This record gives sequence, C-alpha cells and structure tokens, in this order.
Amino acid sequence: MNTTFLLMAQYSKPIVQLKEIAEEYLGLTPREAQREANMNRLPIPTFRLRDSQKAPLMIHIKDLATHIDTTLAVARVQWNKSQI
Repeated sequence: MNTTFLLMAQYSKPIVQLKEIAEEYLGLTPREAQREANMNRLPIPTFRLRDSQKAPLMIHIKDLATHIDTTLAVARVQWNKSQI
C-alpha cells in the first residue's frame, strides 16, 4: 500500500497541523514538536499558512509519508544485516 494514500485516508486532507501528528508519528508532545520545529530539528518540514506566529504549524502529508518510508527502509536494511 502507498503510505501517502493511507495517510490521506486517515486525515482526509493534504496538510495537517503538526499537533495532530506529533505524538503518533514523532513520539513528541505537541509542545515538544512545536519547540523542535521552531529550531528546524524535526525530520519533516513545517510551515505556516499565514505570516503570523499565532498561525498553527502545518505539515504536508507527502512529507510525513516520505519520512515514514525512509525510516522503514533504513530499519529494514539494519534488520536484514542482523539476520545473516
């Protein structure tokens, strides 16, 4: 299955607020995720739809899917090495 497609089905929109995915996909509280995003230390880019600090931080589903797929690929390589 395509990760992007599955995430689109889960969220029903192409962009979501960072706080919606923070705990489940990043293992961070929304506050921690916001702090990390402000320092550009998240593995995915974030953005605001308005030029305002009060606007919520957003992520694009495609970026999240790419992060998930890349992380999985690295884990599979490491797992395969340990199986030989």
